[in-house]
Amino acid sequence: MAGYVRALVLCVLFVLLSSQYAIQSTYALAESTGQGGSNVKTLHELDLTGQDINVGLILGRNVRVTHEAFRDANGMSHAFNYDFSGNGNLISSHDTQLAGIIASRGGVAFPNDIGVAPGADIYCARVADNNDTISSSYIVAGLDELVTVHNCRVITTGFAIGGLNPNGQSFWSLLYDYYAYEHDVLFANAAGNNGSTLTVFADAFNGITTGGLILNDPCDQYTYRRVGSISGTGPTSDGRRKPDVTAPAQNQTVPTSSSDTGWTTVGTTAGQTSYSVPHTAGVAAVLLGFADSTPNLDDDHNEVIRAVIVNSTFPNIDDKPGSQTDPADPNNTWHPDRGYGRIDALRAYELLDSNEVAPDVNIDQQRGWGFSTVGPGQQQTYKIKIAKQCRLVATLAWNRRVEWIDEKRGVPPRANGIIEPGELHPYLANLDMIVYPPDEADPIFNEQLFGLNPDDNLEKCDLLISALGEYDVVIANSSDNDETADYGFAFELHPLLVGDFAPINYKVDGEDLMTLAQDWLANDLDSELALVPDGIINFLDFAVFADNWLQIDPAYYQQP
Repeated sequence: MAGYVRALVLCVLFVLLSSQYAIQSTYALAESTGQGGSNVKTLHELDLTGQDINVGLILGRNVRVTHEAFRDANGMSHAFNYDFSGNGNLISSHDTQLAGIIASRGGVAFPNDIGVAPGADIYCARVADNNDTISSSYIVAGLDELVTVHNCRVITTGFAIGGLNPNGQSFWSLLYDYYAYEHDVLFANAAGNNGSTLTVFADAFNGITTGGLILNDPCDQYTYRRVGSISGTGPTSDGRRKPDVTAPAQNQTVPTSSSDTGWTTVGTTAGQTSYSVPHTAGVAAVLLGFADSTPNLDDDHNEVIRAVIVNSTFPNIDDKPGSQTDPADPNNTWHPDRGYGRIDALRAYELLDSNEVAPDVNIDQQRGWGFSTVGPGQQQTYKIKIAKQCRLVATLAWNRRVEWIDEKRGVPPRANGIIEPGELHPYLANLDMIVYPPDEADPIFNEQLFGLNPDDNLEKCDLLISALGEYDVVIANSSDNDETADYGFAFELHPLLVGDFAPINYKVDGEDLMTLAQDWLANDLDSELALVPDGIINFLDFAVFADNWLQIDPAYYQQP
């Protein structure tokens, strides 16, 4: 009992000291971008900040663009306001906070509270009037300004629309999918704060939907590993797998609208998604900034960025009640609360920084991405050589095509050049990712085997691989509507722990020691226990095993 009390006192003392430190220097914006958060701080150290990438915000009000958080060393602001409501600019704390999580450059008293993409420029469009009414003309004008005038390549939204069926068929979700498809824009959409359901725009096909994470332990202010109670839970009402990812929501220290030097800490254990979705928008901006620096022609497509971000998530996230979600089970790759896992900017960058892969070419690298086009009735095959036991993590993403037909209306009938309800028509190609083991006719992953919704336009597998050899990842288009689709593809071979012998449990422990001991002095170079290829299980193998003793893989195993 005394030990328990002592531990509790130390925990409380740690929290108090951390809070004091937060007041003096920095708090959770920095921590939420660390390894236990969206993991983008390492990319800042590589000078990857989303420089010269324009991010658009669709908002109910406006941002305090004069705040020090948006000013560079020369005093120039990198945030800009526009009003499409007809009520003029009206500054909002909420919207200023959202913008700060994306692109804060810090402040005099808060030098380390740096946003996810501090090199990006923020363009803010107010599309709600003083009665919080949003018309199609407001939001279309706002999107046109941000996308076609200011070349915003990432768009996020500071509000949700309630009272509508989140089935992807509302005018608003069709509109977002239209701009994503037509202008190659990445939409970062919040899962919403309805708790048990998603909201519009979370149901849009072509964006990345983000849920909100909280700190799973009050003594650990650095690890976001549990979904907040009000974060929208999937799937969509038509059964599609949303949300896609989760990101930090709690304890974000951000600029606020009270003054040009005002800061505050927002986000509670509820996991408000207004504070998590800016992480996804910022990570996308940083990746696009990197893509612009490479000679590759296709690494900046929204389908590729979506595939890379989803493929690189950290999957071992607890659900809302705090239960583990067992991501090592390939049937649990997606979860209604956490989506595919916590966004991980560093792993996403490493994936995008790898060599591009192409169909029908032998692939012997550990990770890669691709972009291609597949027509109806066609298929393309990625031949991936797996040289040792590992997990194959692969993601396929493609856009729903939305066509705008400017209908003739009025007297006399005429097209007015404005996107209006009823003028957007969706078409979805039916793609499937199918994984075949070496020399086998039966797949180990496809849409049917894992019960995926045929209307999903993102598929991800996370499979434990036991047999060595060349695996075929087939992208098949079985559309019956003659739809051709561009797609983004990403994969990674996630290595198993050295010394974690079958049955794999993602921890090197006593069971593995017993397994190794049973083969003492066995002569079998092909054995998975041969940690040193010298022809015999001996002290050299035990030495390698000892170096990995009690190691765990946190992506798939969590200490009780």
